[in-house]
Amino acid sequence: MLPLPPLLSEMLETGRWPRDSREANAQNLRSLADRERVRLLAPGEERLFLYPPPFATVSEHRRAEGEQFWGQMADPDGINPDLALVIGDFGLGSDAPILLDYRYHADDPRVLRLRWHHGSANKWEPLAPDFLRFVEVLGL
Repeated sequence: MLPLPPLLSEMLETGRWPRDSREANAQNLRSLADRERVRLLAPGEERLFLYPPPFATVSEHRRAEGEQFWGQMADPDGINPDLALVIGDFGLGSDAPILLDYRYHADDPRVLRLRWHHGSANKWEPLAPDFLRFVEVLGL
């Protein structure tokens, strides 16, 4: 199991991050981040949906959900699926996961998103160099 960044653990404890499905689903009515802040990190996106624990790695999602999405569409060569923890997406129908990438810093993962490219392969792109910057830019 990958360790959560201390700030994420603190946010869960204080209710600044959804702790269960009820709190997570409330984001469908009111996003935790303003549209303008989401666009600062991800131009073209408008909403943010943060997943509640337990968080799963991309490998765990692949085993549970299959290869239809997590295969070639999700740029499997752009990440290490065992070191990528899925923490959110950009709302209903976005098919653009947000994950913590532990490949380079096990104690301070960077934040990536799947960027869709019409006419070419989808790619994982950095959203923030670390979890703190992700939280700061979004104003969470």
